[in-house]
Amino acid sequence: MSDHRSPVVQMPNMQELGGSAPQTPPFVRLPFFPTAPYYSTRPNVGYQSRFYGATCDQQTKDVETIRTVQFDMPCVLIAINGSAIDTTNPANYTGLNPRDLFLFRMEYSTGDKLMTAARLASTCIGSQANPGEVGGYGYTINPGASVVLGITPLLSNTLRIDITLVCLEARGPSNYTLGG
Repeated sequence: MSDHRSPVVQMPNMQELGGSAPQTPPFVRLPFFPTAPYYSTRPNVGYQSRFYGATCDQQTKDVETIRTVQFDMPCVLIAINGSAIDTTNPANYTGLNPRDLFLFRMEYSTGDKLMTAARLASTCIGSQANPGEVGGYGYTINPGASVVLGITPLLSNTLRIDITLVCLEARGPSNYTLGG
């Protein structure tokens, strides 16, 4: 092996981070809530939870607001949480589910739609107390990709709507490699 080092111009994709030892599979699954993402068996790949977010607070009723969330590291989306509050008088909506106050949709940068159409948020996202899990092994997002969040308030223009994307990031050993 050479000591020649060179910069990595493009971060590896999730599938490139899998282990390569012949006696073990490239990935194993471990639970993260009931959702069970794949974990690499490569010993120098680490994982870190990260909460990405977007806020919609200047909007018009029934008009979709777009927010884009950029990802620099490969990760798996585990859950989508969100809530809304009336910023002028929070008591206006006491007793209502805050996720019944807006529609939500999410689309990957490739055009792949996690929700095929905007849905009442209470049907597709959760809260911190009851996370809106993606399920299965999650939703894989590669480095450099982004997701588009479509948020449509159903009431007054005084709502503040926060969306949190609960992700498990995969981290390689460094941003350079040894030449061969």
